[in-house]
Amino acid sequence: MKKLSIWYVMIFALLLGFISCEEIEELENCPDVTINVDNVSGSAVYRFAAQFDGIEDVRLTWSIDGEEIDTGNLDDIANQIFEYQFEEGTYTVCVKVASDSCPIEVCKEIEVDIDETDPCPDLFFEARQYERPNKYKFIADFPGIEETRYEWFINGEVVSNDNQNDDNYLFWEFNEPGSYEVCIMSETPECPNGTSYCKVIEVEEGDTEEDCPELFFIAEQDGDNPAYYFQVEFEGADQFEWLGWFINGEFVEDSNNGDNNRFYYQFEPGRYEVCLKTETPECPQGTSYCKIIEIEGDPSVCPELFFEAEQDGNNPAYYFYPNAFDGINDVVLEWSINGEYVGTSSGHDDPFYYQFNSGSYEVCLSVETPECPNGTTFCKVIEIEETTSDCPNLNFQIEQEGDTPGYNFWAEFEGMNDISYEWTINGEVVNSEIIGSNDRDDYLYYQFGSGTYEICIIAETPNCPNGTTFCKTLVIE
Repeated sequence: MKKLSIWYVMIFALLLGFISCEEIEELENCPDVTINVDNVSGSAVYRFAAQFDGIEDVRLTWSIDGEEIDTGNLDDIANQIFEYQFEEGTYTVCVKVASDSCPIEVCKEIEVDIDETDPCPDLFFEARQYERPNKYKFIADFPGIEETRYEWFINGEVVSNDNQNDDNYLFWEFNEPGSYEVCIMSETPECPNGTSYCKVIEVEEGDTEEDCPELFFIAEQDGDNPAYYFQVEFEGADQFEWLGWFINGEFVEDSNNGDNNRFYYQFEPGRYEVCLKTETPECPQGTSYCKIIEIEGDPSVCPELFFEAEQDGNNPAYYFYPNAFDGINDVVLEWSINGEYVGTSSGHDDPFYYQFNSGSYEVCLSVETPECPNGTTFCKVIEIEETTSDCPNLNFQIEQEGDTPGYNFWAEFEGMNDISYEWTINGEVVNSEIIGSNDRDDYLYYQFGSGTYEICIIAETPNCPNGTTFCKTLVIE
């Protein structure tokens, strides 16, 4: 038995040795990766080129001081080159090859020393694919851009000699596959010989052959509010499996989610790029359409409002949960629907509840603080579809009794006399209306203290076994 145990140990050790040797041999077969750094002395702009052979179809990640910056596929030479505009200081720039067989990371440390005495502008621009793989958006961004006149060149030919109405953009569609050198050039009285900055754009054969749809949307401001309606407007929009809204590159929500391809968004002061994107089998790389939205004001003084909307089961009612922000427990959160005040809530954990009928509703959360005396508002649009169920369409009316804290409630809906139902206040049953009861009067009287109250009527019928609810919110100050 002892000899048998020894044999098991020897076999395990041999297997472990084979596996370890395979891993070592595999890593030894990985290519050497190097980073070439290109910089004009005194410039804040650096170009890093990852160079290696023998790796295909893997992910490449660039990082600065441990923060991921840019990722791309190595089937495009442009993605092996990373360009960045720094401030003065010391930085560690790394490239990581995300491959199961060759997990490699190589880093370079650079010392950025900017020559403030150079009279020529330190030109720079970013390049982004826009709407389709062969269309690009070039964004000029460098110190002193507001006072600098410059021109755009593609393969040595001038394509634009203005600054696009101070937006500093160039939109360009490359109709043929090939390699294109895109440059910005500038001459100033202080820099009479001129200066330039260039990037190489690689357009592959398949980039110009995709059958991508022409997307479009309309942007309409919501009155004087810092909010916009975005309406999809192009032929066949309702036939797309997916349309997505993005703001400054971040996904916000789907378009085709029952809202008739309409998107509503509340902004803080600032500059935003709003994009509609889609992917189809004929356009696997995706396509997009974007617009720039600018909201004036000081973003530093008002809290950034937001709330999540959560439907109450299958009922046409929603809970609205405000996000947390500094000082939320010290202010009153005011809610309005379609411009009418409907109630308040307090704190992050206190949701606001509202019962809707079918239709479209703009739900808004507003706050005023000492630092934000004019207030700030965030809104969302809620779409309630008309139901085809056999549930009764409950409703009731409210009337205050003089100046007292007492209120009268009258039920008022079709078929009211043929069903039983209950009255609830903040989830507790306070009265029942039973068919055939001598006490039934379809009426409720209640005296309240100060606070926020949710008054509901609830009914279940054989044709509506899951029940239905209708509520109103009452605020007593």
